[in-house]
Amino acid sequence: MRPGNLIASCLLATITMTCHAGLFSRDDSQARIEALFKETRPVCFGRFIIDIPATAEVAWGPSAVDYDIVSYPGQGYKIPAQINSMEKELKDDKHLSEPSTYIGTFNGTNPESKIVVGYSSFMTTGLVQIHSYVRLDKNAFSQSVKSLPLADLPDGKDDKTSYKKYVSNMLEVANHLRVRDESEIPSESGICIEAGFVSVPDERFHETTSIGFRFPEYPDIRFSIRTSKTDSPSQKDSLEYSLKAGQENFIASAFVRWLLGLKILHQGPRQVGDWVGYEAFVRMPPESDNQPSTHEFHFKSIGKARDILRPYVDMELSSGVSGNTRGVEEPSLSNDEMTALWNRLAATIRARPTREASQAATPY
Repeated sequence: MRPGNLIASCLLATITMTCHAGLFSRDDSQARIEALFKETRPVCFGRFIIDIPATAEVAWGPSAVDYDIVSYPGQGYKIPAQINSMEKELKDDKHLSEPSTYIGTFNGTNPESKIVVGYSSFMTTGLVQIHSYVRLDKNAFSQSVKSLPLADLPDGKDDKTSYKKYVSNMLEVANHLRVRDESEIPSESGICIEAGFVSVPDERFHETTSIGFRFPEYPDIRFSIRTSKTDSPSQKDSLEYSLKAGQENFIASAFVRWLLGLKILHQGPRQVGDWVGYEAFVRMPPESDNQPSTHEFHFKSIGKARDILRPYVDMELSSGVSGNTRGVEEPSLSNDEMTALWNRLAATIRARPTREASQAATPY
């Protein structure tokens, strides 16, 4: 693993480096990128769409709708066993002041779906864990949170019934959840997750989605996007801040010699759809003599408070990846080709059109 792993912790904005002179030139090498995009397909993530090469592979990362939500396509049949296993685990865990850490199992959005509640540990009655298991057709979905605080009664004791608000929250998510095929681009307002869609027109839920793409023609290339609705954007989450902090940390460390091998291909403000942020493209030096120089492209937007279409965004494009390890394979694309790929992907990202938005824009 390279020091800092990501460009956010290693770029030098103030050290003079020579930019790649041909970065934005057009030559025959970019014909491979044009061929890659000869046929495309749209993919829905969160409240957004991206057009990817038809051959690209989709790999979903963590998503959350208030709480983390995990999709299990084609595994709906496992839901009864998952419910029974969680109930048994909690019932077998003895509690200091209760018969066990198990509190109860409550009805979900349909007869095959349940929400299991227990205390977070054998020592406390002030914290609970909640597990929602949802079966929809052949698919399964789960939401779990290990530690949520219970409210206090006027006498200062724990209100042992206040877990019901968390059960209600998870049930609301389940009631808005439906199965979605990857090729479906919903026309109603809501959140695309792996194999599912949470139909909700407003910002009532906290929303996080992450999705990645692989390209079989260029197996060392990875592209990923993470979005998260924010209530309080902070400049400390910006790429510019990370670059400055990374510079100071590295100058104070033993990695200066490695750092001087970085080649900044480009950095500056960038707008991707409605996302206003900052991007940086870097050619990373080898970590050792037998490893290659690879690419790290990065974009961040800190978003706007409580704006579901302008969330916090973290977007990356890397070369030289093997499995989940960066910097180990010889890049299959040149600097110009990586830039072309980045720009082609970024140019297609947009908010997903919805019926609600169309109706609101229709003049009377």
